[in-house]
Amino acid sequence: MRSLTGWLTLLLMGKAFTQAQLQLIPQSLSIRPNLVRNGSFEQVQNGLPVGWSWDKRNTDAIAQVVEGEAATGMRCLKLTSTTPFAPHTYGLLRYEGGVPVKPEAVYTLSIRYKAKGSYQGFVGGGKNWRVRLPFEDTGGRWKRVSVTFATARDETNFELVITVEAPTDGLYIDDLKLEEGREPSFFVPAETPDRPLLYLGELPDTVYLTESAWRGAVEFYLPAEAPNTRVEVRLGEQRIQQQANLPAGVVRAEFQFAEPPTREQTLQIRIETPRLPPVDASRPLAFFTRREAQARLDAIRQSLPRWQSQLNAVRQRGQDIAYPLASFTILQEFVPYVQSDLQKGLLQRAFQQLDEMEPMAQRLTEMLNEVLNGKRRLPTVPRYVTSPVEIKGASLIADTADPITGKRERRPVFFVGFGHFGKVREDLEKFPRIGFNLVQIEMGVSDILPRKGEVNLQKLEKDILPLLRRAAQANVRVDLLISPHYMPDWVLQEYPELRQPREGFLQYSLFAPQSLQVLKEYIRQFAPRLHNQPALNSLCLSNEPMNVEDPQSPPQLTAWHEWLKTRHKTLLTLNTRWQTHYQRWDEIPIPTEGAPYAEFCEFNQEWTANWHRQLAQEVKRHLPGVPVHAKLMSWVFLSDREQHLGIDPQLFAEFCDLSGNDALTFYQHAPDSPFAFGWVGTLMAHDLQRSLRDAPLFNSENHVIPEREQRPVPPQHGRAVLWEEAIRGLSATTFWVWERTDDPQSDFAGSLLHRPAFIEALAHTALDLNRLAPYVAALQNQPPDIYLYHSPLDLVQQGADAAIARDNLYIALTMLGVRVGFVTERQAAARQLPAGNKRIVLPGVQYISDDALLALDAYRQRGGGLAALGEPILRFDRYGRPRSSRLPVQTIDRDATLDARLLHQKLARFLDEWGVVRPLRLLSEGGQPAWGVAYRTAPYGNGFVASLCNYTQKPITVRLMNDKNQPVQAVNLFTGERVSGQITLQPLEPVLLKW
Repeated sequence: MRSLTGWLTLLLMGKAFTQAQLQLIPQSLSIRPNLVRNGSFEQVQNGLPVGWSWDKRNTDAIAQVVEGEAATGMRCLKLTSTTPFAPHTYGLLRYEGGVPVKPEAVYTLSIRYKAKGSYQGFVGGGKNWRVRLPFEDTGGRWKRVSVTFATARDETNFELVITVEAPTDGLYIDDLKLEEGREPSFFVPAETPDRPLLYLGELPDTVYLTESAWRGAVEFYLPAEAPNTRVEVRLGEQRIQQQANLPAGVVRAEFQFAEPPTREQTLQIRIETPRLPPVDASRPLAFFTRREAQARLDAIRQSLPRWQSQLNAVRQRGQDIAYPLASFTILQEFVPYVQSDLQKGLLQRAFQQLDEMEPMAQRLTEMLNEVLNGKRRLPTVPRYVTSPVEIKGASLIADTADPITGKRERRPVFFVGFGHFGKVREDLEKFPRIGFNLVQIEMGVSDILPRKGEVNLQKLEKDILPLLRRAAQANVRVDLLISPHYMPDWVLQEYPELRQPREGFLQYSLFAPQSLQVLKEYIRQFAPRLHNQPALNSLCLSNEPMNVEDPQSPPQLTAWHEWLKTRHKTLLTLNTRWQTHYQRWDEIPIPTEGAPYAEFCEFNQEWTANWHRQLAQEVKRHLPGVPVHAKLMSWVFLSDREQHLGIDPQLFAEFCDLSGNDALTFYQHAPDSPFAFGWVGTLMAHDLQRSLRDAPLFNSENHVIPEREQRPVPPQHGRAVLWEEAIRGLSATTFWVWERTDDPQSDFAGSLLHRPAFIEALAHTALDLNRLAPYVAALQNQPPDIYLYHSPLDLVQQGADAAIARDNLYIALTMLGVRVGFVTERQAAARQLPAGNKRIVLPGVQYISDDALLALDAYRQRGGGLAALGEPILRFDRYGRPRSSRLPVQTIDRDATLDARLLHQKLARFLDEWGVVRPLRLLSEGGQPAWGVAYRTAPYGNGFVASLCNYTQKPITVRLMNDKNQPVQAVNLFTGERVSGQITLQPLEPVLLKW
């Protein structure tokens, strides 16, 4: 490789700059031939690329070649469409004649494109169009993508196609290349280009500059040897150039510029050769410098003493400073965090935090100034004080104190905080200043029983007990995860039958009795020492339990066979039900499909629950009165594909005092997503658990940010998740996770403690919940209006169709203000059906046990309502045998897969017919039931209280009407403002109304 280097010291306007540099380096790259002619769409005929044929098919899509938007060259392809996505609906651009290829050879297809929005189509082809590169959101920036594939044995021609399958106002495509090999090489068209090829799309849009100079590089292609080539690079007012004799091929230009004086800059590159037309390219860049970040951080730091003085003045005036103190404390904590990031060179993270902190600082300044100027009065928030906590329905009742008068009152309290490691211990006393009052910590078996015959209580004496004493002083409660997954190695050596291949945290057999023997001894050692700890909220029995063991595991097979004997009594009965021919019990394997698989799932769920039941019993033997729960993954017990993991929340509800879970609720970044966050699974799981036991929900690992997420997430997302969970029965939660890290691969990367505004939103929401606790408790404890039938049996047997029908019903009912409850297959079989005549809706259920069917028929005969989505339903017994008669039910629609939005329109009529009381109805401006707003109503005093939240990404204006079709005149309890018959709801901003 030859190196042609030019150095230039730059003087502009009399000021010396860091030495600017430009180095031109010819590259020895292997550029494989492009097998696609006109892959850069430079050749045009009648507005379309030469060599390609366009068919809009059953769409209104348009294909055209445009200028001024190309990634390289002069032109590129542009596709537009307004046709909604639907199966087999697409516009098609086809490469005429296909591309000749070799059989059983490896090829790589690459392309540059830019798009906004989610999936819009693909480029690919081959046999049955099996090769596909999807067009997804690039944020409107050019991006090169590729896919590598092998041709089939008989494949000699590759059908190359480009499709547009969804609405788009501009899908731009350029630089398409098909070549032999396992990776894409530098793009060069099949035709010899008539000018240099220059592409700046590989440069970043933003530059985080930790030094006094910026170094960048681009590559360009010369189609022929170019003597006396001049390359000029500009960045704002800085300019460097170099003239050199360059060979044909790829040349790398490496350049260096001084730190620019302002953020917004334009990089311009021009290539001039005597024999070829000149080429220009430019790219806007935003420079984020350490100097700017430090100045912004210093401005916040310098405001801290002023805010502290103002807070003291407000307190002296007899006002509760809960809300401004939370914001102030978060800013105070994040100043050193950001300073540390600047020192470490983590500039991007520093700027992201500053972008959140500055609006927080502005809001805090305005709030304090308005209060001190007499224009605003701050609300008073009763604070939890260390005291006994009792369970009453969905509520946790405890002592609170008025921070102004000191008056104590027992009332519902919401316990909100974080887990789960060292940082919560360190910051324990800070949490009440921010509005939080709960932490989760953990210890494991290996802490207490580190070696055979040895008991070590140091973890208790030096960590757990001191923390509990500190928490009691700080008015913070502690949930202790006893982590049975931290099993010491000596146990597995002592009891080799525990060593079975497994999935999940519990890496030992739950079917071998020795696991419980050791765990009970563990509990016997630590539990008595936790007596009389007023800060101890509860014990969490296990972390994300599942029971998936090798199907050849002897302990599992033994337990399975014993369960089958109890269920079926004889092999003849089993073979008749299963339609099998087993001769011995011990030859029956772990099944993988059909009715036997459904029974295995039921067996596994019972075993897993009973294993936990024995842990709970041992805890209660030594710690009576301390609530227990388990951290059940909520997505598991709702999924048709994960019933085999062994989790049925109904069985856990039989012995757990709190309904524990672990939920994932993430923000939806795609601009065309129907909802702003993934609420359905989490909130449906909460409603299901509330239907299984009249107890508070405790989400002890509340995931609202994906692990390693680096994108900004609006704080409103956290507020909506916490609020919407709370009105469904959540009274305690610890969010994942109160930790910081510099490792981008860590599970802590991108977590809450890197997001100050997000923490502020959670803090203010926690304060709102405790300030308005009686109203929220009324919503939590309101009985369901309608029950959906939840059947793990049907989920296993029927699969995704059962889940789709259930989910769509839940969505539609939620948008109609209906409080949804659940009736399970187990409850029905045990005749534990709702009192009265409330409607039970069967979401396309096909498989049902005889006992459950008889119970539903008895419910119908005593006046209970039954309805179904889908027809026919209840066609099979639990073993898949067709039923000769059907249960008469009312059909909502024959199509069990009916879209939630269509269901929303249909169900409004049925609700009135079923006598569902809806004192509040939300109507669109056109007078139809409003879509996109979830709401719930409950009686309160002589009137009502209602929570409303816009789940979409755009503001929605709704009319508030009562059941007599009269406008509702209400008060917004968050702000005290009056609402007269209409309100505009911002995305993910809950509103609490009283009238």
